[in-house]
Amino acid sequence: VYKRQAPWDRNRNGISIGEGAAFALLEPAGDEASGLALLGYGESSDAHHMTAPHPEGLGAALAMRAALASAALAPDEIDYVNLHGTATPANDQSEDLAVTEVFDNRIPVSGTKGWTGHTLGASGAVEAALSLLCVEHGLLPGTLNTLTPDPALSANLVRMSEQRPIRRVLSNSFGFAGSNCALVLGRR
Repeated sequence: VYKRQAPWDRNRNGISIGEGAAFALLEPAGDEASGLALLGYGESSDAHHMTAPHPEGLGAALAMRAALASAALAPDEIDYVNLHGTATPANDQSEDLAVTEVFDNRIPVSGTKGWTGHTLGASGAVEAALSLLCVEHGLLPGTLNTLTPDPALSANLVRMSEQRPIRRVLSNSFGFAGSNCALVLGRR
């Protein structure tokens, strides 16, 4: 039976594994600092549980705030949040609480794992590359497979892709045992 990855969907039932690999070559910024770049990063480990995130999203919020501080940006200077969006009830609920705590519910968010599946160890790099493509092409990606958003989640979920200028993206990647990472990518 095919299982679809449906982040933030009321009937979500967990991850759908995808295969992927990614490689990123980072170079020091030269005189021409107008291109795409890693602007900031944040990491935390809440060590709440081996396989479950902190139910209130404490570690995730800490990582997002650290990424914003590293980039010297305020939350309202981010145009889009790429969710970790595993489509498991506990993970989506925890991330929703963290995102709305840091950004309220004004900034558009979406989960791209509906397009790629959860590529496990490659997911952070794959989603960083997707985030940079969103900036480069002015694309706000919709959340594929989410048919009925969970009414218990309050982040500003984008369901249909749309073209719009995007200057900066915050991309979340979370792992087992409470490892949380957030990257700010885009243009200065």
